[in-house]
Amino acid sequence: MSTSISIETDLDKTLEKVKELIESLNLLEDKTKKLQFISINDICEATGWSPNTVQDLFNRPDFPCCDYGKEKKAEIHAVIDYFKVPMRKYQ
Repeated sequence: MSTSISIETDLDKTLEKVKELIESLNLLEDKTKKLQFISINDICEATGWSPNTVQDLFNRPDFPCCDYGKEKKAEIHAVIDYFKVPMRKYQ
């Protein structure tokens, strides 16, 4: 007795799906390269710190923030880089 197995594949459909996935990945990468600003309230929500604590952080001369109208904002990637460096208590 011999058994024959037939595998049918549609290579064109598979390649089309791969192309769609690559395009989606490229769009996602483009979106992540854009500047993303966060506010004092955003950092409060993310860390659980009080608004006064975060305000003090934003007032530090070495903290990467800027004034945007009447509100202080910080670019998210700069904040991440800032916290990568070990800090001593600010005096």
